[in-house]
Amino acid sequence: MIGQILSNAIKYRKDNLQVEFSARAEKNTVSLFISDNGIGISAADLPRVFDKGFTGENGRRYSKSTGIGLYLSQRLCRKMNISLSISSVPGQGTTVTMVFPTESYLQAAGL
Repeated sequence: MIGQILSNAIKYRKDNLQVEFSARAEKNTVSLFISDNGIGISAADLPRVFDKGFTGENGRRYSKSTGIGLYLSQRLCRKMNISLSISSVPGQGTTVTMVFPTESYLQAAGL
């Protein structure tokens, strides 16, 4: 999943690609933030990035895209009780957030 996120950051980069990883621990979760300074995702496309086969404006314009990578990442995250979300500003970059439950929540989910 992280490989897919990095692949997208590289695919939709601007000059001088920068990718930043950060994390935050909270009471019942640990959040991983992966941010890039790429071309960003339009507000119109953002709600559909996890839809099967959706490539969006950037996928049609910048590279060959299948629209399957983020769809599969979202499905895997759901199976592992991980929340996956994306925020973006066109021209400024994208941040992908993965929220991992703490051990007690994993045990409650039967994982």
